[in-house]
Amino acid sequence: MRPALIAFLIINAALLIGCATTDTQGTGTATPPVDELAKVGEQIDKADARISAGVQVARNANAQGKAAVVEKELAVVASYLPAPDPHNLAYIANRVERNNPEEYKRAMEAGAKLLAVIDSNWAKAEQDANKNKAALDAANAKVAELKAEVERVKTEGIRNAFTVAAGACFLAALGLAILGQYIRALGAFAVGSAIGSLPYLFASPYFLPAVGGLAVLALVILSVYLFRKPKPTKADDQAPPADQGT
Repeated sequence: MRPALIAFLIINAALLIGCATTDTQGTGTATPPVDELAKVGEQIDKADARISAGVQVARNANAQGKAAVVEKELAVVASYLPAPDPHNLAYIANRVERNNPEEYKRAMEAGAKLLAVIDSNWAKAEQDANKNKAALDAANAKVAELKAEVERVKTEGIRNAFTVAAGACFLAALGLAILGQYIRALGAFAVGSAIGSLPYLFASPYFLPAVGGLAVLALVILSVYLFRKPKPTKADDQAPPADQGT
């Protein structure tokens, strides 16, 4: 009955080892994501282009004395911008009242410098996002490599354990054959062969059917052993006494 017992132990081990484990995702995304940053950049560029064109058209219309066109174009431009706060409205109103050419020149220079700083900071943000994405891609690739290595070691360990169990069954089959128990030896050999091939079915859709088949085979062998076991017989009746000479 030892081959069947070994088979049952291996089945239990296979069911425990072969169960699916919880997969935790170790991957991440860039912060901010490069695609989202590029999308926002395109939207800002489009709005800036519309504002710049609208202001230029309004200036041209103002030079031609087309006040209605100026009003309409500035209204469109204003729709692309946030509502002005009272502080800045007062600041601009005071500048208009002063009507100082030097002040207007300094304001235009300050605006150009601010635009250059904004463009520089935006380019740096895009560069940092690309670096983050490259670093995260490398980290995710390393995680995937380590997970593959863990799976390889796990698979090798399972195969080694099943190989040892199969070897035990083959040794049992050899011992039974030497003792003349050929049917039991054949059963032990079949169980050992099934156990030895079982690890290669882990990644196959036939894994569960194979485990079930191994369980059935072990039950059949156990049943045959139990039913074929010789039952003790009662003592034979006492033989009649031999003829005695007269």
